[in-house]
Amino acid sequence: MRRIVILIFALFFCLSSFSQITIEYCQSKAKANYPTFANTSLLEKSSNYSLSNATRTYLPQINFVAKATYQSDVTKIDISLPPPLSADFIDFPQMSKEQYQATLELSQIIWDGGYTYNKRKEIKAELESQKANLEVELYSLRDRIANLYFGILSIKEQKSLTLIMKSELERNVNQVKAFTETGLANESDLDLLSVEKLNIEQRLLEIELLEKSYIKMLSLMMGEELSVETKFVEPNLKSTKLSFANLRPELKAMDSQIKLLDAKKKMINVGSMPQIAAFAQGGYGKPALNMFNQDPDFFSIVGLRLNWNIGSFYTKSNNSHQIEINKQLLESNKNAFLFNTNLQIEGQLTEIERLEKLLESDKQIIVLREKIKETSKYKMENGVMSVSDYIKEVNATDLSKQNEILHRIQLLMSIYKQNNLTNQSYEN
Repeated sequence: MRRIVILIFALFFCLSSFSQITIEYCQSKAKANYPTFANTSLLEKSSNYSLSNATRTYLPQINFVAKATYQSDVTKIDISLPPPLSADFIDFPQMSKEQYQATLELSQIIWDGGYTYNKRKEIKAELESQKANLEVELYSLRDRIANLYFGILSIKEQKSLTLIMKSELERNVNQVKAFTETGLANESDLDLLSVEKLNIEQRLLEIELLEKSYIKMLSLMMGEELSVETKFVEPNLKSTKLSFANLRPELKAMDSQIKLLDAKKKMINVGSMPQIAAFAQGGYGKPALNMFNQDPDFFSIVGLRLNWNIGSFYTKSNNSHQIEINKQLLESNKNAFLFNTNLQIEGQLTEIERLEKLLESDKQIIVLREKIKETSKYKMENGVMSVSDYIKEVNATDLSKQNEILHRIQLLMSIYKQNNLTNQSYEN
């Protein structure tokens, strides 16, 4: 049983050590780890509260008012009567300058001129606009993650090539040592190879440090610890499967802003409509409804109320024109964005074609360079070519392979950028 447990742990360790990830996985993890990603749910919660408040306009409204006043003057009857109708025979009531009143009013909107309906549409349009703007912000992460990811792919390819070069130079050093002992080579040849071996080791150290740095930055953005043992899968990007349908989030953001402006314009029109409400009012005061009765008493009023803000007509036209101008500005910005994006797409297609042709010639150059290097090695072993000349051929072969790696990663990056320009998926 103990052996089985040990084997399971060993198997788990091996699998975790050689785990592999894709660029899509890095994108999704980085997006979820980004500080503003949680804003989507927060925006939706805030919008739900706003929608709930807008709907409650049709709920009965209760208003309680209490007041106590002292007036400098009150309504009174001041009539001079001819005899025998004098003030001694007729007593006119007189209001008190001290008054108090408490009322409780219940009102119910019957028709609000379409305010509640259009307010809900405005809130929903505002939510879509905010979410679209947030998506634009999150979209900018894609380039940052892609630059790191493709940078790591390029570094790992260079590391692999450098390790091969190091191994090959070590074999050559051992071989020249043997030649030195038999007199076929001298110490200077051995020193030359040793210096080149040290240069390779320095380059390998720089590559490894750069690799750790890139992986560390990617780990921080993803919120997940990665290691140099992690296998980064090369995306299957094909230039023959490019799509030109523009799905950029900026376009969606501008469209949502236009819809929001349309909703705001409807709210301007609604603001100039009257509102009708029924109300019932009950109270207790001195005086009550009969102002000449100075005894405190209860009273009640039932009726309909019409509210119409005529002043909204003063600014209605200007506000509507201002919204139309803002819509025209958005349409202009949208057209400019599409124009610039199309130019970038054309430039990217040209770059993809250039890199594909370079890769074809790189493969031919590498084949020829390998032949030349093998011939040079044979000449060096037979004393026909100096070690320094052989190293030149080795470096030339190494450079041709590095160029092939660079062009291949650049091609992948260019295809990615083409997909990114139209917001398409990475793998088609």
